Amino acid sequence: MRQRIFLGVLAAIAVLLVVSLLFIYGKVTYSSKFLPKTTINGVDVSGMTAEEAEDSLTYTLPTITITFDGGEKDTFSLADVGGSYTYLDELNDLIDAQNPYTYLHPKAQDLTLEPVLSYDADLIEGVIDKLPAVTNENATDPTDAYIEKTDSGFEIVTETAGTKIDEQALLTLVSDSLAKWQYEIDGTSCYVQPSVKAEDLSLSDQMQTINNMNYIDVNMSGGKTERIDKATVMSFIIYDADSGDISVDNAAVTAYTQQLAQEYNTLGTVRTFTTTGGSVIQVGGSDKDTFGYQMDVETTAQRIASCCLTGQDTAAKWPVAGSTRGDDNDFGTTYVEVSIPDQHLWYYVNGALAMETDVVTGTGTNSTTPGVFMILDKQHPATLKGDGYSTDVEYWMPVTYSGTGLHDAQWRTEFGKEIYISGGSHGCVNMPLAAVEQLYNSIEMGTPVIIYD
Repeated sequence: MRQRIFLGVLAAIAVLLVVSLLFIYGKVTYSSKFLPKTTINGVDVSGMTAEEAEDSLTYTLPTITITFDGGEKDTFSLADVGGSYTYLDELNDLIDAQNPYTYLHPKAQDLTLEPVLSYDADLIEGVIDKLPAVTNENATDPTDAYIEKTDSGFEIVTETAGTKIDEQALLTLVSDSLAKWQYEIDGTSCYVQPSVKAEDLSLSDQMQTINNMNYIDVNMSGGKTERIDKATVMSFIIYDADSGDISVDNAAVTAYTQQLAQEYNTLGTVRTFTTTGGSVIQVGGSDKDTFGYQMDVETTAQRIASCCLTGQDTAAKWPVAGSTRGDDNDFGTTYVEVSIPDQHLWYYVNGALAMETDVVTGTGTNSTTPGVFMILDKQHPATLKGDGYSTDVEYWMPVTYSGTGLHDAQWRTEFGKEIYISGGSHGCVNMPLAAVEQLYNSIEMGTPVIIYD
């Protein structure tokens, strides 16, 4: 009986010893190795250490794809920026988590692991430098929006983006994307951008200033107004795209004003005149004419130029004494009329005859020049000098710059008739003393004097 008990005890001890040994073996062995029937990413890692398992597991480092406009793509591998991968920490975590005592009856495990990736951020710039999109020699620069002059004015030309890559922007984008482990990158925002865009306030404000310019009405006097239309005003405007300054092309304004002057000037032009006798004749047109409107082109052009920027109306400057430049003539209703055939002078004030008198004019080589003149000066008394003569007179009123004028001729006892044919003046209009005195005392400087033959 004792022997059987002893043998039973020995058997129990043996069983406990075997079990203990099995547990110890499992604990010692599978605390650092994977249990049987363990596969990771399709690889049987049973009985392997974490290091051995990592050597057995493979992984392809990802490709980074950057997409640009038009679907063009540039790629590089994570390996190009010092990329690497490891499973070691995860494998160790899996071994630590398993129950080593179950190695005799393990459950099959088919596990999937993603490696831990790393790269050298300092290498990204070197990779970006070599991308085809960055090194493309045919890439075009962007163009800024600008204001362009057209046939009718100005317009904003929209900017263009071009195809040149902003390398710094691309570097920032790729760096940020890799930091988030994003491998598909949209690079369409990384083109060099125009400095000025059509919607920029600086450009739109300048365009608004130009658009606010309008036509200009120029008072030409005599009831006439010349309208400079908006398209013409626009043709005078200069826009400096670099500085944004808006100015006026003074040369163009002056050329335009000169054309206006040619149209409206009356000095030296032929006018229609109705004589006291009722005849309608043509007078003037001589280069000796002294009465007539001749625009002050410089002053008028300056006025127009300043109004181009303000849009205000202005008036031409006509520097001449006398009546206002009119539609039919510019000498109005106050003037002196001298008829060479009639040897007679009439003086009208506001259309009413103020005085008249017979006169003596010149003939032959001393003929009195017909034309439209004006009283250039008044002298009392005066000495008239010419080729071979010097004559003292009481009243002298020159009407030309070459010496023709109205004056008394006290050496004469009669005037009018045909005296001028054989005993005419040196070209002046000789008048009786009383008549010339009356005229001298009433007439104003600049009064028109119309002489016709």
